[in-house]
Amino acid sequence: MAAGLVGQTITDVHIRWPGSIAGLSPERFRQTLVGRRIASIQRRAKFIVWQLDNQLKMLTHLRMTGRFHLTALKAVYGKHDHVVFTINGQRQLRYHDTRKFGRFYLSDSDAMLNRLGPEPLSRQFTARRLGQCLATRRRQLKPLLLDQHFLAGLGNIYVDEALWDA
Repeated sequence: MAAGLVGQTITDVHIRWPGSIAGLSPERFRQTLVGRRIASIQRRAKFIVWQLDNQLKMLTHLRMTGRFHLTALKAVYGKHDHVVFTINGQRQLRYHDTRKFGRFYLSDSDAMLNRLGPEPLSRQFTARRLGQCLATRRRQLKPLLLDQHFLAGLGNIYVDEALWDA
């Protein structure tokens, strides 16, 4: 889905549940995004990072039940479709979140992402580096692994499975 959105323009934004938007009014969020082209879509930790053409980033954290789906322009809204992006005036990208935990953030800097710890699947993150990081900490292991400032992107299920396997 991401590859089909890169290069496309957000022509409208409809916010059906304002709690999905963090730090801005829904109208300001909408005004900021309308007319912006999606330059790239990447991931950092648990965030989807939407790089826009004006150096602005839209960060999406799906939390437990958030997901996106593409629909026809006139498709009937689902009960849990909370944020709707019209793409090139031709189709919609809808954010669906049953539990309403997910959030959208807008940022013109990487400050929020830079506070996160290293990516556990990056080439630079090795067993040796993990050992060095653990050697300087005196916390219980599970809460430490869940700390996004210590190690980015791990959630409860992955930590439980890793600790069980260990």
